[in-house]
Amino acid sequence: MRDILLLLAAANAVLAIPMMLLWRRDFARLGHVSPFAAAWSGVVMHGHALITFALAWIDRGSMAAPTAATMIMGGALIVAGAGIIGAGRFAYGSQARVYGLLEDKLIESGIYRWTRNPQYFGYWMMFMGAALAGLSGWALALALAFAPAVHLHITLVEEPHLARTFGNDYRAYCARVARYFGPPRR
Repeated sequence: MRDILLLLAAANAVLAIPMMLLWRRDFARLGHVSPFAAAWSGVVMHGHALITFALAWIDRGSMAAPTAATMIMGGALIVAGAGIIGAGRFAYGSQARVYGLLEDKLIESGIYRWTRNPQYFGYWMMFMGAALAGLSGWALALALAFAPAVHLHITLVEEPHLARTFGNDYRAYCARVARYFGPPRR
């Protein structure tokens, strides 16, 4: 089963590349993401999550035997990550904005005062939490692979689009708010 999940993880990673290209094309042509590209990103993102959680369970103990402490700390990271994702979705006020289908205003309130990317940051926390709870080497590898892949998507696709769409307002926002997480800067 572990080998099947690893194969699925590799296939999911390959699917992320054309998804990023599709987002770039949609942003350039439409000014937002098409429903097809939004659905594709949902499959890639949630696929990665399901595979990471499944590997954390199936491969548990591959780094060391999980303890009550690692399970509690991992569980706390999972809950905190889910909370950050929820706060980001709440601040957006619309599921269409979450998936890039609606680009009508720059969101700077709520959790967006502390992070420009709460969904990505929250997912990463959840993946690290799953790896820690199960002390799974493969889940840790997927969590660590997620970070640079998302960073490329943010810096090559999303941020250039937001800078074109919102101009100086977005640049000022970037100067005040960390890409991933931190206190607001003046």
